[in-house]
Amino acid sequence: MTEMEEEEEDLVSGTFTWRIDNFSTLNMQKHYSDILIYPKGNNVVDYLSMFLDVADASTLPSGSTRYAKFSLTLVNQVDSKKSITKGRVFGVVEVISPTF
Repeated sequence: MTEMEEEEEDLVSGTFTWRIDNFSTLNMQKHYSDILIYPKGNNVVDYLSMFLDVADASTLPSGSTRYAKFSLTLVNQVDSKKSITKGRVFGVVEVISPTF
């Protein structure tokens, strides 16, 4: 069994909905939560950039690995057929200092 398969046995599962009112009018560079959202992209034009924050990063030993399997759905409230869902699995090989 691989390390990732072992960690999948201990996964926490749930759903989180983050409603951002008037998203298309946002001009700030980024918005904070345990999810970082860059509405106009993070140095990439015409993209939405999203990052998941490692909640316990400061308590983890150097070189720790954390895996995240998630999907993001952007809901088009005008035409639901234009809503999109994308899913990814990420392995965070090393925890980056919160002050990075």
